[in-house]
Amino acid sequence: MLSKYRLPPTPEHYALWYVYVSEENPELNAAVDQSLGKDDQLGPSSAALLFQAHLGDARWRDTQALTASLDALGQELSSTLHDTRQDTAQFQSALRDRFGRLGGIEEGSVSLDLLLDEVRNLVKDAKLMEGSAEHLQNRLQSAEDEVNRLREALAKSREEALVDVLTGLRNRRAFDMELEAMDGSVSLILLDLDHFKTVNDTYGHLLGDQVLKAAARQLSGFVRDGALAFRFGGEEFAVLMKEPLAVARRKAETLRILVSKVSVTDRRTGQKVGNITASIGVAEGAAGKQGLQLVGMADKQLYEAKRLGRNRVMPMSL
Repeated sequence: MLSKYRLPPTPEHYALWYVYVSEENPELNAAVDQSLGKDDQLGPSSAALLFQAHLGDARWRDTQALTASLDALGQELSSTLHDTRQDTAQFQSALRDRFGRLGGIEEGSVSLDLLLDEVRNLVKDAKLMEGSAEHLQNRLQSAEDEVNRLREALAKSREEALVDVLTGLRNRRAFDMELEAMDGSVSLILLDLDHFKTVNDTYGHLLGDQVLKAAARQLSGFVRDGALAFRFGGEEFAVLMKEPLAVARRKAETLRILVSKVSVTDRRTGQKVGNITASIGVAEGAAGKQGLQLVGMADKQLYEAKRLGRNRVMPMSL
């Protein structure tokens, strides 16, 4: 099975196909069958996503464990702060009581024995409070170091994931995996939303994110027959397909029209964001280790589309 779909012989892929062949997970089987589609192909990023969703790969478990560690650390810090607040309140109460009892010292109503006893108790209370404050300081320093470590680990774990969190499309890492695993000639569509910075500056990043999500939905509905859609980075998207350049260019024109239909409304103000356009570059070339050349070719066509006024597909014709 692995050789048939040109999947690397990793433990994850072996586990995926073992469970699939054994039919012990009907949901996994249904998802695999759906991913295979008409062309009976399954790329490495698709296999990784299936493993993550149905069997839980190590990166996913690591992310969950790191998130749980951050939550536990937050709860522990909250408990430490609560204890310190209680210690502080008790110390303040003890000070009020002791100074109250020492209030008659000027009138001579406080004996020397009582004075010495209260001073000894004040020193004892102060040392306890000093210990509590020192414990809090040490714990905060330790927590700061731990939080920084966990944040770095969590960021790395998330970067190793294959899905873009905002749009739900495959991310750039998945794109690189898929392109390297392909063989023969493939076509690449690179799409960049025009003047997207102006959208963010005018309407805000929250509404800008909604535009990205809407564009991603158009791409998700567009790809079929083995084509794969990715969020390439920022406001840029990519589509990989095993089609000749002429077919890919026609599909890119369809995609340009679909993006132009994107419309998002701000629920708070009722303000509508429309007139979204895209510049698109299309190229055909070798996949595998030579895939970066294909990206460069498509990128060159994309910037030519922008230079000529945007909202167009390049090359202009074939």
